[in-house]
Amino acid sequence: MTFDSVYLWMMVFVRAGGLLVLVPVFSGQNIPVQLRVAVAALLAAAVTAFVPAAASFPPDVITLIFIAARELMIGLIMGAAARLIFYAIECAGQIISTEMGLMMSSQVDPISRNPSSPVGIALFYGGALLFLFSGCHHVVFAAFLRSFAIAPIGQLGFTRHVAELFVISTGKIFLIAVQMAAPLMAVNFVVTFTFAVLGKAAPSINVFSESFSVRILAGIAIFGVALGLTAQLVLSCMRQSPELMLQLIP
Repeated sequence: MTFDSVYLWMMVFVRAGGLLVLVPVFSGQNIPVQLRVAVAALLAAAVTAFVPAAASFPPDVITLIFIAARELMIGLIMGAAARLIFYAIECAGQIISTEMGLMMSSQVDPISRNPSSPVGIALFYGGALLFLFSGCHHVVFAAFLRSFAIAPIGQLGFTRHVAELFVISTGKIFLIAVQMAAPLMAVNFVVTFTFAVLGKAAPSINVFSESFSVRILAGIAIFGVALGLTAQLVLSCMRQSPELMLQLIP
């Protein structure tokens, strides 16, 4: 093994490490750091043979640091692009829980270790299963290999359209979340409007407390009915993630 091949593996390892910091499922807080480092090293060893030969070893330490920082940034951007749909899922879970009145029963998500609602945790686990069962993780790793043809190691550069595309892509998070939560928002509006009219017609009825159970039951029913459409939307966004990963490479 030559010195240049070791340098090439190290740069691939840095990019793979940045990817695994944010890529869905593999970046979970319940996965030990040592395991993620081992997966990054294994991924780098498997990919290095297919990576175009990099330029010669940097002449000084400063250039080496800049190249390593760029590789880390590329990996982080690619991981963030693959994870955007999961940010939308978490946002949709918060909206749905608020509409159903389940925010009081918040729990700690065992994957992200952040406070989340039961609906948000269920949606996140459902998205993780879709990500694995549909083979999207294979496509993400294929896009990672493809990234070395688009952004070879050792070439420093940054284009303005990448920042603009990243801002546009992150702006779609709330749009996707609202699309996922739209059926529950509509049901909550109908229930709230119905009980508001009922409260005017029969003032003796405590519509505020009575509406909670109806809102939860109607929300669970609509959530189950719309789950198939939600899965299709999530799967469609996941299949677009690898292309977005490559488009965001600076």
